[in-house]
This record gives sequence, structure tokens and C-alpha cells, in this order.
Amino acid sequence: MSDLTLSRNHEEADTREGWKVVAATHVLTTVTFGAAYSFSATLPGLAAEFDASRGEIALVFSISAFLFYSLGAIAGPLADRWSPRGLVLLGLAAMIIGYIGGSRAGSLTALYIWYGFGVGFGIGLSYVPAIGAVQSWFIHKRSQASGIATAGIGLGTLILPFAIGKALPFIGWRGCFLTLACIFAVFGVPAALLVRKRRDSTISHLAYAGNHTLPAIWRDGRFWLFYVVLLLSSLCTFIPYVHIVAAARDMGLSIQDGTTLVSVIGVGSVIGRFFLAGLGDRFGRRQLLASLTLAVAASFAIWASASGMIQLTLFALIFGMSYGGCVGLYPAVAADLFGTRQIGAVIGYLYSAVGVAALIGPTAAGFIFDHTGSYSGPIIASGLAAFVAGFIALRLGKKS
Repeated sequence: MSDLTLSRNHEEADTREGWKVVAATHVLTTVTFGAAYSFSATLPGLAAEFDASRGEIALVFSISAFLFYSLGAIAGPLADRWSPRGLVLLGLAAMIIGYIGGSRAGSLTALYIWYGFGVGFGIGLSYVPAIGAVQSWFIHKRSQASGIATAGIGLGTLILPFAIGKALPFIGWRGCFLTLACIFAVFGVPAALLVRKRRDSTISHLAYAGNHTLPAIWRDGRFWLFYVVLLLSSLCTFIPYVHIVAAARDMGLSIQDGTTLVSVIGVGSVIGRFFLAGLGDRFGRRQLLASLTLAVAASFAIWASASGMIQLTLFALIFGMSYGGCVGLYPAVAADLFGTRQIGAVIGYLYSAVGVAALIGPTAAGFIFDHTGSYSGPIIASGLAAFVAGFIALRLGKKS
């Protein structure tokens, strides 16, 4: 295929209609993940309400996070076959029911069921189909589109946890859960109606991407390397989101200081997804992914040595920027390696690694704290895991 033909196909692929899907996905990730990452603000109150340890409360979030990433392995292939819009709407309905049910929970078991499974199924049915739909519209600006679409996670993390922290003294965690359910209905549903996957063959037949069949993907060593990268780097990701507020309070800081740190992670995440991820289109997506994963490891070295708000803020900013950039690049790198024809299935299978890490990481950190009275072990282990993931990411460009 000539350079001129490829350039024209790029222009056809990167259309205005595709940017509408990006905007809709941005709104969806803002409300869904912003709500999910507000859990850190409610953790102390939930522990007091149900007389539970941090490990037991962290398991509520871990069940949810495990489901909303692992279910992508089912939702992704379904979105390739059917319309992603219906799956996203079904997911939003599950989240609304989950938060309403969670607001009425009278026991920790009920909270596991309503929040863990309701919210988990909700994001699990909506996230991968929406992100997969974005990939189908872009080639030349794929990193930029992915970064903007997933930047909603950072924006939501910036706004909602801080807002929930402010509202908690007045309406309690139950009122906050109901408020989040209303936000999904008001903002999430209209955005979901704009999500659709490109159905023509403009992108699918370009020589730019390999468009592997699913059996070929399972035999490709790069798939398994990518899977390990996601598993190791994600082991540390959810620990700050779940435990940073409690860790800040252990240092003598207030709950508002803790939720501010979550918001700083959100600020960094927006920068990482809007700006750093977009640099992959110019400098190479896989190389940038490896560099940012190593930066995640470096951020945990800062947390390990932190003794107050200044160091924790620096950690939160660097962690948010580097991991936000990674998340913005994951779908684009997957599309580069395996094509877009079955991108929903590919992303879904890969993100099951994030689900496993989400189930293990925050819960293990909570129980380790319960037994040792310190987060030092989980913080150091997180940094080492991200460090190894960064070096493995350097091999993604080599066909195995």
C-alpha cells in the first residue's frame, strides 16, 4: 500500500464521528471510575459502620474491581458481535442498582453483594465495549484518542472523591451512594447513547495493523508478555486508590487531606492521559509505555520514604501522571499489535489481568496492614512489580 493511500485512509479513519465516540467515552469513564475511586473516601466510615478491618472493607472494592476488569473478557467479544451501546446501557443500569442497594446495606455481606457485584458488573459491561469502540475509529491519532477517552478516569478521580469527602459529614456514605446513582442516570445514560463501533472496512483492511485472528493472538508470545505487564503493573495501581486516605490519616492528616491526595492522583492522571499518552503517536507507543511503567515504580519509592503531605502529594502527582499515561496507551498498543477487527475481545482478554491484580492488590495490602500496622511492605512490593513490568514492556515489539 502506497504512502499516499495510507495517508488518505488515515484521514478517512480519524473522522469527526470518531471524536464523538471519544467524547462520550470520556464522560462515561469520568462518572463510572470517578465513583468507583471515591471508595477510598468512604473506607474509614464503612469500617466504623460495620466494625470491620481494613482488609475486610478493601475486599468490597477488590471484588468490584476484579469484576469490572475480568468481565471485559466476556463483554469485549459481545461488543465485537453486537452493538456496544446496549452493553454500556446495561452496565449503567447495574451500577445504579448496585449503589442504591449498597446505600441500604445492613451488613458487610450485603455490601459485598450490592457494591461488589453491582458496581463490578456495571463497569465490567461498559468499559471495554466503549474503549474498544474508540479504537475502531482511529489509526494515525489512536494514542491521542485513547488518551482523551480514558482521561475521564483521571477527571473523575479529580472531582468525585474530593466531592464525596466534602459531602460525607453532611449526608453520610449512604447518601453519597445515592448521589452517585443519580449522577450515572443524568450524565452516563445520554453519553452511552453516542457509543458505537465503526462497521465499515476502512481500518480493518489496512496494512498498518495485523488484524490477527483470535487463535493466532493466543499463540502470539507478545500477547502473554503484554498480559504479564498488565498484571504486574496493576498489582500496585489500586492500592493508592483504596488506601491512600487511610494511610494519610495514619500520618496524622485529615480525611480531607486524604481525599485531596486522591484528587491529585486525578490531576496527574488527566495530564498523563491527555498529554503523555498522545506523545506515543510521535515517539512510539510501546517505548513510551515501558518508560511510564518504570516511572510508576519510581513513584512508589517516593511513597515509601514519605513522612508528610508534601511527599505524599509528590507521589500522588507522579503516580497519577505515569499510570494515567499507561492506561491511555494500553488500548492503542493492543490495536497496534493485534489489529482492530476483534479489538473488543483482545482488550477484554488482556484486561482480565487487571481484574486479577485488582482482586489481590488492595485486599492483600489491607490484611498486611492489619497484621503489621504498616503499609511499607505493600508499597515496596508494588514498586518492584512495576519495575519488572517496565522492563518486560520493552520486549513487546519483538515477535515471539
